[in-house]
Amino acid sequence: MSQFPHSSTPHAVSVRSRTRFQSWAQGVLALGVALLALFILGRFRSALFWGGVLAIVCWPLLTWLRRKWPSPRAVALASAAIVAGIALVFIIPIGLLVSAAAGEAREGAQWVRQAAEQGIPAPAWLDRLPWGRAQVQHWWQANLATADSVHELMTRLKPERSLAMVEQLGHGAANGLVIMGFALLILFFFLRAGTPLVARIDRLVWRLLGARGVMVQHHVVGAVRGALAGLVLVGLGEGVLIGLSYVIAGAPQPLLLGMFTALACMIPMVGGIALALCVALILVKGATLAAAIGVGVFGAIVLFLADHFIRPALIGGSIKLPFMWVLLGILGGLESCGLSGLFIGPAVMAVAHLLWRLGSGRAAQAAPDGVVAIRVTHHARAD
Repeated sequence: MSQFPHSSTPHAVSVRSRTRFQSWAQGVLALGVALLALFILGRFRSALFWGGVLAIVCWPLLTWLRRKWPSPRAVALASAAIVAGIALVFIIPIGLLVSAAAGEAREGAQWVRQAAEQGIPAPAWLDRLPWGRAQVQHWWQANLATADSVHELMTRLKPERSLAMVEQLGHGAANGLVIMGFALLILFFFLRAGTPLVARIDRLVWRLLGARGVMVQHHVVGAVRGALAGLVLVGLGEGVLIGLSYVIAGAPQPLLLGMFTALACMIPMVGGIALALCVALILVKGATLAAAIGVGVFGAIVLFLADHFIRPALIGGSIKLPFMWVLLGILGGLESCGLSGLFIGPAVMAVAHLLWRLGSGRAAQAAPDGVVAIRVTHHARAD
């Protein structure tokens, strides 16, 4: 009989070492295959990303529809209904807006050509300035009133760069429509997979990272949903309100200016720049000074309330993320990852803030009460 216990024999140690090596090898293989799959997807990685973002956002709606629609085919039908609803809500209105904006853009281009040929006449509100009237009129006559001065201004602005940017935006819009189409298709398959897919993801996160992984998962999901509500929906709301002020003030091409403002308002602090440019254009096109001032004041109030109260509450409220972390995540993500960074940035900052709170001994406040305990019990029973 051997003097060593069976578990301590060289053969047992060898088996244990080989099993540990196999586990590491399997992990490396899985990681390599995942990275290779992402590489092969190419530009369709964006479609996969946006499909996942939309799936996270639409999951509560799918859950609600399944409760209201208890049928064996409820998952597929509800998933198709959600995808069709997103297409109808976004694609058709965007098409109509783009068509109308194209007409306004043609009018704007005609105005630019006319200004280049005849100059820009001084607006009537210059004669009613309470002070500095002579200086402003002299500057206008010297820089904008004649065709030569407008041509010189356009030469400084380098319109060929603007044309190249417009062409690039056109190609980007066409590519974006293709990516959005594939994203909606991926969204349908994600939603149709339903609860089994979510259960597999939960189990994988639990096995790899444990209870803290579940907390990280909760914060990522909350950050993505908050970013959509706080950036996209709030930005569209700001654009609608400020766009209505453009219409009331008699601004030129109000729909085009409203779309431009709505897109800019999706990014914190950029909406103010768009508002200033639009107010300047209203002044140049000859609207009254009071109308321009009213648009500027109203727009500034809307932007202040949305950026300082509504947006931080929507993005960081559910996951207790401070406003500075939210702002840095949005701006840094946008600079590093482009448009997708609007969602990646807040999610990464939410995880970083969670790890900071865990490391500083505030783990009890890092997730809602009972979330970790419930999931731990669920996975313990599942395993």
